[in-house]
Amino acid sequence: MELIEKAKETVNKICKKNHMSKKTLLIILLFISGIVLLIFSELPSSDKAEEPVAQTTVMYSADEYALMLEERLSSIISAIDGVGTVRVMVTVESTGEEVYLNNFDYGEDAESDGANSFEQKNEYVIVNNGDAEGGIVVKVRQPEIRGVAVVCQGASNEKVRAEIIHTVTALLDVSSARVSVSEMG
Repeated sequence: MELIEKAKETVNKICKKNHMSKKTLLIILLFISGIVLLIFSELPSSDKAEEPVAQTTVMYSADEYALMLEERLSSIISAIDGVGTVRVMVTVESTGEEVYLNNFDYGEDAESDGANSFEQKNEYVIVNNGDAEGGIVVKVRQPEIRGVAVVCQGASNEKVRAEIIHTVTALLDVSSARVSVSEMG
């Protein structure tokens, strides 16, 4: 508490001595703090290696993606009360795709005769990383899910069936029409 009181006294003395409000002093202190932070952020750090950050993207083939989803779904569905033994199959519509960074520029020029001309440029951003050139991946779209089949021991129970459908549709963002739940025989 003593430290806070001393800080308040110091702020009041500075404000009186320089004929300024507390808000003005606060703005000046924030400005100075920002400059100091900028200076320190530009200094090289001995802790950090000066290597470029490697960009990694996880791109699965359609089969690998479906298999991974099947394993994860089997794990979560088997934890639902009353399910019992479970087998899951996921089918996918297409392979995944990578979306690359691009510069999109749209311009409009007014001609002297009053006509307008439009120009549109759409170029991918290419970076040179040593010996290789490549685009910058901004998003990886996983394959689209076509359908999910779940076969389990507890599927004859309507409550269990509804829980499974709710879980699959929530996790995969697919319509319930694309989810089939059947009793294991």
